[in-house]
Amino acid sequence: MFDELKNYKNNGHFFFKRGNNLRDVSKDVPDLPRVYYIIRLAGGRVKLVYIGKSGSIEQDGQFNKPGLRGSLNNKQNGIKRQDYFENKFREENIDGLDIYWFVTFDKTNRDLPGYVEGLIMQIYFERHGSLPAWN
Repeated sequence: MFDELKNYKNNGHFFFKRGNNLRDVSKDVPDLPRVYYIIRLAGGRVKLVYIGKSGSIEQDGQFNKPGLRGSLNNKQNGIKRQDYFENKFREENIDGLDIYWFVTFDKTNRDLPGYVEGLIMQIYFERHGSLPAWN
């Protein structure tokens, strides 16, 4: 989807469907600094609905928590992400979510997640004239 992410070899994705436990389906995601995006699957159509990052760098060069697994199982708009997603499933008649992640800061890459998030958000904005629906 974004050519700018092809250099991040430590990457993957997982599906989240109605009734799944988010902690269970995200259990194999390494808790490292990364960017991610969420694709909504509804009525045979796919749409990118969210671009995010996990992990912020401190002044001393260390990353604070949470990584992606922690971020996904935290809160969005003040409610648990599990509940947020379940509400979205009902409101938007969603069949499932496909969540793609890319580690941007490790032994191979040293790109700050906030920088990469901003870059892909800018690209999305240039293509569509708006931000993703859930951002």
